[in-house]
Amino acid sequence: MTRTNKKQWLALAITSALAGGANAEIFLSQYVEGSGYNKAVEIANSGDLDVQLLGYQLAKSPNGDGSWSTLDLSSYVIPAKSVLVFANSRADDTILGVATLSTSDQVLNFNGDDPIALMDSNGQIIDMIGTMGENFGADKTLVRYTPFHQPSASYQPDQWATLSKNDVTGLGQLDDITPPEPFQCLDNGSAPSFTDIQAIQGEGSRSPYINGYPYITSEQHFVQGVVTAVSSGINQGFYLEALQDDHNPLTSNGLYVYTQANPSLSAGDVVCVRGQIQEFYGQTQLKLNEQDWFKQGEQAVPQATAMEVLESDENFEQTLERYEGMLVRLPKALDMRISRTFGYDYGARRNNMVLTHERVNLHPNQQFAAGSDEAKAQSEDNGLRRLFVESPTAAPNGKVPYYPEFGRTDVDQDGSTEDYIRINDTLFDIEGVIGYSYGDYRLFVTNTISADNFVRNTPRTEAPELAEQPWNKKDLRVATFNVLNYFTSPFGGDENRFGGNRGASNFAEFEVQQEKILNALIKLDADIVGLMEIENNGFGDNGAIAQLVRELNARIDNKKLHYDFVSLDSNQDGVTDKLDAVGTDAITTGVIYRPKQVKLKKVNVLEMPRQVAPEVLNDDGKVIEDGKNYQRNTLAPTFKVKGAKEKLTVAVNHFKSKGSKCWEDAAPVAEGGQAGKDTDQQGSCENFRVAAAVALGDALEAIKGHKIVLGDFNAYGKEDPLLILTDYSQEKYGKTIRAARNTFIGEQEQFGDDGAVIDHSYGYVNVLGEMHPQGWSYSYNDEVGALDHILISSSLSKHVVDATEWHINAAESTLFDYNDEYKGDFPKYQDHYRSSDHDPAVIDLNMRGGSVGLVGLSAMLLLGLRRRKQG
Repeated sequence: MTRTNKKQWLALAITSALAGGANAEIFLSQYVEGSGYNKAVEIANSGDLDVQLLGYQLAKSPNGDGSWSTLDLSSYVIPAKSVLVFANSRADDTILGVATLSTSDQVLNFNGDDPIALMDSNGQIIDMIGTMGENFGADKTLVRYTPFHQPSASYQPDQWATLSKNDVTGLGQLDDITPPEPFQCLDNGSAPSFTDIQAIQGEGSRSPYINGYPYITSEQHFVQGVVTAVSSGINQGFYLEALQDDHNPLTSNGLYVYTQANPSLSAGDVVCVRGQIQEFYGQTQLKLNEQDWFKQGEQAVPQATAMEVLESDENFEQTLERYEGMLVRLPKALDMRISRTFGYDYGARRNNMVLTHERVNLHPNQQFAAGSDEAKAQSEDNGLRRLFVESPTAAPNGKVPYYPEFGRTDVDQDGSTEDYIRINDTLFDIEGVIGYSYGDYRLFVTNTISADNFVRNTPRTEAPELAEQPWNKKDLRVATFNVLNYFTSPFGGDENRFGGNRGASNFAEFEVQQEKILNALIKLDADIVGLMEIENNGFGDNGAIAQLVRELNARIDNKKLHYDFVSLDSNQDGVTDKLDAVGTDAITTGVIYRPKQVKLKKVNVLEMPRQVAPEVLNDDGKVIEDGKNYQRNTLAPTFKVKGAKEKLTVAVNHFKSKGSKCWEDAAPVAEGGQAGKDTDQQGSCENFRVAAAVALGDALEAIKGHKIVLGDFNAYGKEDPLLILTDYSQEKYGKTIRAARNTFIGEQEQFGDDGAVIDHSYGYVNVLGEMHPQGWSYSYNDEVGALDHILISSSLSKHVVDATEWHINAAESTLFDYNDEYKGDFPKYQDHYRSSDHDPAVIDLNMRGGSVGLVGLSAMLLLGLRRRKQG
């Protein structure tokens, strides 16, 4: 390899420069996608004359979505036989030292799936690196071979040499790089001795050729096989299947071949390859240092092998290991359940979905106390059942590549599609190759599926399914409903004094959002509904809750079923003003109810704690947590059920989120914090939520009558806040529960510098947790669990008819929500599915008499009148 050094030029005054002179050839010559902000693009001029880049633009297509962000290059002159380097301003000194321009412009902040182009003033592509929808360039440097020193409007991978991550050899120089001699599948001029794929894979979790660090063989091996799939997504390479089956179920017949560049091969090609055997973060693969593959012929792609679990498999992960690298089919008998619908995976930074073997992955803290041995075992078992479903190339916006009809049909024109994916569906007869990356097994799909490939274990329903007995009929229904940031202030509603819009970004989105919520509320058919995430812009005619109720009633013909909402009235000079708010967050809780069913007796607002703790600083003295945290207040109206004697208070809650840090999450362990560790998987702020649970329990003790405590507690069924509200004791659960430090209710200190150990509970019954402990209302990553709860005072136990979660939201793909972002041309539906990200929780009560008369909910369960089974 020889290189010609040339000086970098930036022209402030243009003289004797051509706008595109004779013998000039302008093209992209080097691409750097390194760690952090090490991003750079080199543009070359192979001609004999200087060229002014008048009208030229450097462009990036974010995520390969087809749109372009551009950087104007018109003021630059590129000398003959030289290059210009455009770099991210936060790149390292090696890159900045040769950069013509260093900039924070978004064009120079790209990832491996963002194609880069050189364009003319009309937006026509002159030259291009990358392919739309493919992860072509992650963690590598690409340098153009000398024979291809000319532009190409489409990316040609064979024209580029691939260097390793952060290798910027030759950047700032016009390189003279000769392509390697074509690989001919010869070993010192003779036919090679091939190593069998099955021998490379072996019968264990690692290749028998790997004895330890550095987890790669020093010698190179020749391997022969037929290509089953080409990958240009997470990794770049292809999958080989052995030409002969060894009929040993403990060894895989397949192998992944890592090429570092997009291979010009297709499924069915018979190839010879040469490379080093490697264990790469758990995946057995063959690593090629150059383009050391040779197409020997073609044959039919092998039939996909039906996966089966052997009695000798200790777990499903071991089953997957036996098929690593192979082309497989998932038969119906394998019972692979959807545990996360198609959506964005922040680990792999791409859209995919997750299957789990025989059951959905339940969050470990749903049934078992957080941090317990049982919860840890559940978490480990979840990981052993997991299989990600990927497309060989990145999915375009609004499309599932292997399910082309997804969300596209509405045959009966009822406003809902027949083509959908739901959590707990069994997916079968999907085919693909088994790979391993980011710590999990992945199926890279090679066939096309449809709605016929699913068993609907929990099908869509038009209304909540709750049971009644002739002697125990419901006369009151209470429910929770998260309205997913229903904001009206941007669309003619009253001003929000506490923050900006978190909901629909345009009116078209808002119309879809509103219709979805209204359809869901009508079908929910509850007499009292506790709302979460409704805009906190008051109770006037143009407040969010007023508009919601107005629109809801307009769609209900029977006036006996109309709703009103609970408001806070302030009387000033004899005039009632309905502009007050609940709390000081941009969103709040609300209550709507049917006046024909219940009479509002009193409005209680229960103030929740705020935290005012010391700042937490890092080693550089920078504030990483300011110690100031807040909870949303609880709205707890008291009703009189018409025809019944006793009062009922419904306390609607939305506890602090798991995502934002509190003092305990940031402070070092030596100071009483956790230093960012989440060993019990409760997320952030669990101590602050415990403080809220104590404040709630104490405040409700002062209110007489039956109580329902509901809402989004941001805590799974056996996490600390729920235990405090229900049945905690140190003896029962074998754990100590602490509340956050420096919490205040109003100006009254709740807990001081040391926080507090909480040694009591409030005795509420978790109805859904008791009736079906495997229930869930929320999906995060590939685990489901209940964040939305209905807790009742023990006095209400004998009035319970039934309770359930209604799976209309969390079970559905995010592509069905109201938001336009990342949807492409995906159809919009105004049905009740994915009207939010949380499922409603529903309880039916018999308050007026004729109840079973049993003492307590547990007696009902013991008699077997209701015991839900999760599919």
